[in-house]
Amino acid sequence: MAPSVTRLGGSGWTTLLYQGQRLAYLQVIQDTAPTPVATAQAVQPIDSPVPLEIVTATAVGVGTLRMTFYEQWVSWVWQQLPGFGGAINLLEVLQTQLALGAVTMQKVVTSPSGLMRALVYHGCVITDIDAGENINIGTMTLPKSITVQYTYTTPV
Repeated sequence: MAPSVTRLGGSGWTTLLYQGQRLAYLQVIQDTAPTPVATAQAVQPIDSPVPLEIVTATAVGVGTLRMTFYEQWVSWVWQQLPGFGGAINLLEVLQTQLALGAVTMQKVVTSPSGLMRALVYHGCVITDIDAGENINIGTMTLPKSITVQYTYTTPV
């Protein structure tokens, strides 16, 4: 069988690191890249039948990483992050984040042949955690999410 050229998301091919530490039991990574700070605007004087130009923003806002984890028995999902071991609720996570300051995260993609590429997320700040629950008789796993905003990315 010929090696695949199409990227696979799971099976250990994608790893997310927080301050250099691999995030365990990660189920979903949703990366919403930064978007323009304003929408494009057509410049069309009242005496022109067509726009003369289209102006676009030359700045972007923050990006957002929403990570969904499988909850473990003995700790909250955010407690695996370096520095957050004692935080038990959103307020404590936000206070800890403030004390730690902005951090970096990395997404590492490894191909079946071993070639790697990575993206570094700069200025990462935890902005929300999912501390709620919805349990019923058929619940098998308890997904919990952490939301992080970042200022920009660089490839490695």
